[in-house]
Amino acid sequence: MTDASLPLAGTLVLDCTRMLPGGVLMRMLLDLGARVIKVEEPGGGDPMRAAPPLIHGTGAGFASLFRGAQSLCLDLKKEEDASRLAALAKHADVLAESFRPVTMKAWGLGYDRLAAANPALVVCSLSGFGAEGPQSRGVGHDLNFAALAGALGSSPEPRPLPVPLADVAAGLLASSAVLAALLQRGRTSRGAFLDQPLSAAPLPFLLWPVAEAAAGGGGLWDHLSRGSLPAYRLYRCADGRRAALCALEPKFWAAFLDMVHLPELSGLGLDPGPEGRAAAERIQQAMASKPLAHWVDEAGARALPLSPVASLTEAASPASPLAPYMEFTPAPGDGTLRSPGPAVPSLGTTPASPAPALGQHTKDILREFGLE
Repeated sequence: MTDASLPLAGTLVLDCTRMLPGGVLMRMLLDLGARVIKVEEPGGGDPMRAAPPLIHGTGAGFASLFRGAQSLCLDLKKEEDASRLAALAKHADVLAESFRPVTMKAWGLGYDRLAAANPALVVCSLSGFGAEGPQSRGVGHDLNFAALAGALGSSPEPRPLPVPLADVAAGLLASSAVLAALLQRGRTSRGAFLDQPLSAAPLPFLLWPVAEAAAGGGGLWDHLSRGSLPAYRLYRCADGRRAALCALEPKFWAAFLDMVHLPELSGLGLDPGPEGRAAAERIQQAMASKPLAHWVDEAGARALPLSPVASLTEAASPASPLAPYMEFTPAPGDGTLRSPGPAVPSLGTTPASPAPALGQHTKDILREFGLE
């Protein structure tokens, strides 16, 4: 099924998750060579399948995340299909699910039962608030979890973050946990139950901010995140485009000021006070005198940390510095889809087949494992 040279070649993963956190986890495992069987409910499957825009009837997000996977339709509320999944789990290395705690147990698929039949199985649970505790049955989505973690506390905007911070973080953390559990299993021959709450996923992003807040606030990160330092903020150019300046080191700050002909501001790069605000206004006036391309070329000639604020289309274009990490991946309907990947460029590769149609492999998988 996969390239035998990849790190997870021969690893069988049962994906019972829904939506983005599980999709990110599966994208990581697929790129590393795992065989992923996506277990979906008949009639609709993962809701991401229907999220527009559609590519030959399949949501673009689903097409990007699940290329190379197989789709098996099972209704886990039915005893016969729950028993089929339990039988499949005897052959699996990893099973991931994103139901509320106790749901799998209610279907006869709790960790104790699965581990009794397959002690080497790694089970990863991506619930909202964890497997235990007073909030364990609570519900939420990405914006809820980012809000609860404090990631939105300093934002005055009424709109959500421009990226799904909690969902993606949960998938990435889960992939690390799964890989660590598989490594440990190599030493102990025992699997593990991994409890990865989505609500806790933003916390690694907040290690520095939380430490500053606990120490009284007003630290470097607080100013960086608010754009209150002249040397670390966005500036608008003559054509309305924006440039991101990150000249924290004195040598970069001095070279930048030389570029905009304002050397007299040399002592104000990290000043969040009135003088720093006045310096930022003078820099803004200078940056507004020329278009973005001019400043990007000038900064490039000086090796300065100044970058264009790119659109998603620009970031994915062949001219982008990120072009080596973008590729055309297989999409439904014999087409291709431009997307980031592989997730781990030095170890992974992009599967050669597109995301599956709902239930596309049901008969073949049931026959393969004698479950017809």
